[in-house]
Amino acid sequence: MSWLDGRKRNICKKIMFSDDEWNAAKELHKEADGIQKYARYGDFARAMLTQGAVNVKVVRPLTDPEPIAAAIDRIGVNVNQIAHWANLNRSITPDQVAAVRHDYMQIRELLEELFADRERCS
Repeated sequence: MSWLDGRKRNICKKIMFSDDEWNAAKELHKEADGIQKYARYGDFARAMLTQGAVNVKVVRPLTDPEPIAAAIDRIGVNVNQIAHWANLNRSITPDQVAAVRHDYMQIRELLEELFADRERCS
């Protein structure tokens, strides 16, 4: 039985890299991290050689402060409405306290994600 028997890909080519070239190739492969079809380096290299490029789209919605600022603003409006109600009526219900706590936790989670995303991008 031959090495070629039953193989879909029967052409084998050997390629040599300098240290700098190999480091650059590894960095390109790292950019495709998380994309299942490029998990193995051979699949990634084959795509690069036959297609000329591998398009990797990294979506980092938290790097844009606009959506986070809008979310925090909405949460802040809710908290202010509850505080206004409490000041007018000199009382606050347990549900309103729970709503404020919930809003606070949302702000905290959004900010934690923002800072974690900043660390990943640094």
